[in-house]
Amino acid sequence: MEDLRLAAGRCGQHLRTELGQDLLDVDDQSRRLIAIVSQKGKVDGAVGGWLAGVPAPKATVEKLLARLTEPAVAVAAWRDLVDACQTSGTSADDLGSRRDLFRALLSRAEISLRITGRTLTGVLHDSAAFVTEARVHIGDLDRDDVATWPGLDEAAGLDEAARLALCEQLIASRAQGGHHVVWFAFGQAHIDTSYFAVGPVTFYCAPMMQAMIGMTGPGKEWVPAELRRTDGWLRPKDIPTDDDLVFARVDLGQGRFADPIRRATDLAHATVAVAKFETGTRNWTPWSGYIHAVDGRVTGMPLLSAPKPEPELVPHEDPTGDVLEDLSATLGARLSPVPEELHEVINLMRWWQEAGEQSNLPRVVLDVRVVEWVASLVGGGKWYEFLTCTWQQQWIRSRIRAHLFNTCIEAAGEPHAVAPEHRAQMTSLRGKLQVNHGRGAYTSHLDHALAALPGLRSMHPVHTRTSRRLTTLADRLATTATLEQWCSQLEVDWTSQVDRLQRLRNALAHGGPASSDAVDTVASFGRDLARMTLRVTLTGLLDGRGSVIAHEEIKTAADAWRAGIPLAPDVATALFA
Repeated sequence: MEDLRLAAGRCGQHLRTELGQDLLDVDDQSRRLIAIVSQKGKVDGAVGGWLAGVPAPKATVEKLLARLTEPAVAVAAWRDLVDACQTSGTSADDLGSRRDLFRALLSRAEISLRITGRTLTGVLHDSAAFVTEARVHIGDLDRDDVATWPGLDEAAGLDEAARLALCEQLIASRAQGGHHVVWFAFGQAHIDTSYFAVGPVTFYCAPMMQAMIGMTGPGKEWVPAELRRTDGWLRPKDIPTDDDLVFARVDLGQGRFADPIRRATDLAHATVAVAKFETGTRNWTPWSGYIHAVDGRVTGMPLLSAPKPEPELVPHEDPTGDVLEDLSATLGARLSPVPEELHEVINLMRWWQEAGEQSNLPRVVLDVRVVEWVASLVGGGKWYEFLTCTWQQQWIRSRIRAHLFNTCIEAAGEPHAVAPEHRAQMTSLRGKLQVNHGRGAYTSHLDHALAALPGLRSMHPVHTRTSRRLTTLADRLATTATLEQWCSQLEVDWTSQVDRLQRLRNALAHGGPASSDAVDTVASFGRDLARMTLRVTLTGLLDGRGSVIAHEEIKTAADAWRAGIPLAPDVATALFA
């Protein structure tokens, strides 16, 4: 419920108004239930698990979730996004939240993000081709009645109001379900027959695939409908015929899919993966690109191409040797014999690094396991209490410094986005922000980033993504008071993420419900915490201070930094003192 309230508070006014009482009912019923359960310690006199007289929030939540698929809700989220874009004072974070929420609502309503997003972008750019596509989608035009499809560089001639109105119509419309088919290619692959099917996935040898394009007439009904069309985009020369190439045709059937490409990719790759598991082969390499057809008509076909080979390693550009040389004085002196604590942390670090190749679901459990071990080593107690006590202010400080540097270095690396007269100055600023020493080593100058912020902000056009990020950053670093306000906002984010990380870790460890989407929201957070706590523990053991003192010094320095912000004479002193 804390997550839901936090999310609802970040929604725009249009969406909160549209959801109205449904959102309030969920909040009200959950508060009443939580208050009663907290007061009594358990649910006494329950009927079916709920206290008599207290409505079960489940039905109310399900009603709210059902509403999130309605066209009016998506339109409300779109209007909030438009308002945010048209207001120069909207922060980059708020604008990002509006965008992500709008995308999530489209996905929940089973609307393709790829297709709808591309069409909306084209309409906003006044592309005649995409305006025509939008009108076909909402039913103003019949696709087969369009004699000549406009070119992508042809303007439709609509003013901004008309484009925004057409976008709303597109979002509000719900196209009828279509028959979706997606083709993929696998390299280093071979089949002994022309084609065969494994459920909804049919595999074809490459020459067979190319030969079928345009085949019509009696006796050719077995050829897939999307290949029989002679008026489509697909041409034989677009299809590669490399040796040892196999195509997979995934028939998703009739329906509306939020992301048909992803669903088809999962089916094709899972089918191949099962066979590869049995054979132990490293062949059957997926190619890039796909062919997507709806109702027998090809609608999208990014270029099919073989995966790029792994980059060759260049030993003299690899900094690993330098790092090992730096460790010779610290680690080398402690390896004969290896102290038990150091032995444990080195093994844990190796194990944690190897786990980096896994998906986010198992990694979250492993990351928390690292933090648990460090917490037990430093002084016991619950791992999440250890994190908040020791690492909260350091995390806030690191986030601010990283955001300052990354925003400025990215802005200084976009000379194509500014007027020609500013490009030389931008190149000079970038050289001050980051000094490269070779072999991937460099020095970052945060003080130069703060000094460069006003200049970079003035160079970039107002409504670009980079300019909005610079403006948001400048507003947060305007005074020590605004810096302190930013710290308070990050404290809220910290609490939310630690609580969610704890809940999801428990769910994953004990068989409870935890969706991959929910885990993705805390995966990088957990990974960063594991990395930071491991690094400080290892450093403390190597330099002789010990892990306890190393963590105490981190906490003391970060707490002093935070306490000194209101007393600092300026932002530079507050950040870098």
